[in-house]
Amino acid sequence: MKKIILLLLGIGTISAIPDAATFTGKIQYRYSFTDLQGNDITDKAAPLLGREQHYFVSDSNYKSYDETNTITQLYNSRSNTYFGFWKDKTASRIDALTRTSQQYKVTRLNKKEKILGYDCVAIQVETDNTSTIYYYSPRLRIDYKAYAKHNFGEWNNYLETTRGALSLKYIITNPQKGYVWTVLAEKITAMKLNARAFEFPQGYELRN
Repeated sequence: MKKIILLLLGIGTISAIPDAATFTGKIQYRYSFTDLQGNDITDKAAPLLGREQHYFVSDSNYKSYDETNTITQLYNSRSNTYFGFWKDKTASRIDALTRTSQQYKVTRLNKKEKILGYDCVAIQVETDNTSTIYYYSPRLRIDYKAYAKHNFGEWNNYLETTRGALSLKYIITNPQKGYVWTVLAEKITAMKLNARAFEFPQGYELRN
């Protein structure tokens, strides 16, 4: 899940979710991009990175689709396997034990935002190539223990830091590639998702 600019918050709709319950359902995010000087480059970056993420998550698995309803990623905790999908109907399989950064430095920030009715706090995470600010609410969370072996993308580190709280906004700065990528939640929908919802999709082949 990662990504800028000061955006209007509190847009969209939200289903009622009990405070004590862990979340299962869908979060719809919108992307925007700038260069490092703050110039909007969304139209240039979107053909490669997309404009939206439709993120389905449970206490064991997750998957994402873009704005064209094309699957982009899938994770299965039972096998600890991550799949990334390509436009040619192929998929890459990655052992989620794979580490993608040698460092993971967390700084708690004195920043707060209300997003979709949730009071969010912020942390900043420094990895080898990026700096990301995450806004999250403890009221919207999953059971992070099921993702303990998900090293890929440092997802297990993030979830352990937030005690399973999902981010409703995140801002990724990548100096090497020259962009700032903002991901902002627009809609949250609680729904039941069983294991079949996270099976490898038909019509795709694994790359060698």
